[in-house]
Parts: sequence; structure tokens; C-alpha cells
Amino acid sequence: MEWLWTVLFAIGVLSALVIALVVFQRSLDKPGGRDGLGTMGDGMGAMGNFFAPGQADAKEELDRQKKAAAVMPKAEDADEKHGAVSYGADGRPKSIRLNVQRDRDV
Repeated sequence: MEWLWTVLFAIGVLSALVIALVVFQRSLDKPGGRDGLGTMGDGMGAMGNFFAPGQADAKEELDRQKKAAAVMPKAEDADEKHGAVSYGADGRPKSIRLNVQRDRDV
């Protein structure tokens, strides 16, 4: 009969864990519930830097490149090979000239 108390204790512990998990999950759904949860992930990332520094450096570089802004050419740097844009006094485009190369053998 002693096994009955062991089983009841195990069921009680498991049910307490399930209830705690449900309460925790519901707290994450509230506004601001996920703030501050990234600190443990940052700690695990430091372990990645220790065991595989090359992979960690490559991942950081990829993240940096994703966040970097795209390089846009200046309006003054018109590519004469393909055409040119002339601007008015207010800075808006006034005219556009395109250079088209045609095949002469046709």
C-alpha cells in the first residue's frame, strides 16, 4: 500500500508542474510578458563563441549585414554609360536621357 502514496505524490508533483507551466505561458501572452527573456539566450551565445568562434563570428557578421542599410547611389553620380538625369533648381528630375545600344548586325 506504500506504493499508492508514492504514485499520488508523483501525480501531485506532475500536476503542480503542469499548472505552473500553464500559468507561465499565460503570463507571456500579456503585454510586456516577454521583456527580459533574451538574457539567457545571450549567455548561451557566449558559450557558442567559446566552442566555435568562427561560426559565431560568421553569424554575427550575417546579422550585421542584414541590419545594414542598402547603399544607394547619389543623384550626382549619374552613370553616363546607361544614361543621365538632369535636375531642376528644386532638386526634382527635369529630364532623363537613356543610352540604348542596338545590334548593328540585324
